[in-house]
Amino acid sequence: METLALDTGAVIALSRGDQRARALLRAAANDDVVTIVPAPVLAEALRGGPRDAAVHRVLNGRPYAIEIVAVDGDAAQAAGELLGRTRLKDATVDALIVATAIRAGASTILTTDITDVRRLAEGRARVVHL
Repeated sequence: METLALDTGAVIALSRGDQRARALLRAAANDDVVTIVPAPVLAEALRGGPRDAAVHRVLNGRPYAIEIVAVDGDAAQAAGELLGRTRLKDATVDALIVATAIRAGASTILTTDITDVRRLAEGRARVVHL
């Protein structure tokens, strides 16, 4: 089964009602694509205030079923290796998101940060820009 991963920019776009992001997620749901959010996205998207409500609506499956995927030691090591290979600086959270997504079987990553995410994905997942 195909898996779609959302990065922080994608989750925020959905929480703000971005029509293109919603259409892509709706199409994925119609095609029985599993949608995941790597756990580091939570650290970037949630701030403990009233604006979090819209993000929580997205994450809690309204109207889409989304699974949060935890970072484990192997994903953390893979993220470090991605950073080493790409020589990206200040991209640790992006690397954790990409490595977690790939390890969870994501074939596609939806992002607003096309440059870094594409470099980090290294062709192992299709990167779609919002």
